[in-house]
Amino acid sequence: MNNILLYEPDQERVSHLLFLLNLADLHGTVARTIEEAYNWLSADRQKVIKFDLFLLGSLQEDELEKKLLPEMSDLITVPIIYIKQEATNLPEFLSDKTINCHPVNLLSCLHECLVAEKKNGHPVLQQ
Repeated sequence: MNNILLYEPDQERVSHLLFLLNLADLHGTVARTIEEAYNWLSADRQKVIKFDLFLLGSLQEDELEKKLLPEMSDLITVPIIYIKQEATNLPEFLSDKTINCHPVNLLSCLHECLVAEKKNGHPVLQQ
């Protein structure tokens, strides 16, 4: 079973996203704060835990998130899927490492990304 790190600070969206992950037979570890996501990614980098994908949900765009997201960029060793919201843009420093996905297409994006990673390694970093 694949292990997905989900950063989603919007509590109302967490249960919906976890439901979708369960439908796809994926395990989701939820980080509800940017600090929690940073710590999980640090653990993955140190091989304490293994994530197969980083699913980036809502962005709060607060000061702490603006400070930690650039630092997290260096920690991320797995594919990133950003659930594209209409009013938000992905930070520039993540754009070359990230697959943008509309919420309606999330399950197919997850499947395609995980299949590509198993076959060829990280699908975005090889582009």
